[in-house]
Amino acid sequence: MLTILVIFVAMLLIVALAGLVIVYTVFPHRGQKMPYATKLGEAMERAVDTAPTLSPATRLQERREDHLTELLGDGSAEPTPERD
Repeated sequence: MLTILVIFVAMLLIVALAGLVIVYTVFPHRGQKMPYATKLGEAMERAVDTAPTLSPATRLQERREDHLTELLGDGSAEPTPERD
């Protein structure tokens, strides 16, 4: 009986967390106000404002730089002379 209760509570917590993630992506992350739970919406807006984010252009630039670093190496190795 105790095992069933533990599983039930764990599943309830998992579903609640999934619901919060969905609500976060639907409302505050897109800059919209939550219609019913205003206190929860305000707390999520503060989380959005304090979370470190990158603009799409910055992410693209970082991916390009990472790719170039992979292709060219880190620059610490000396270049080897070409042989004829």
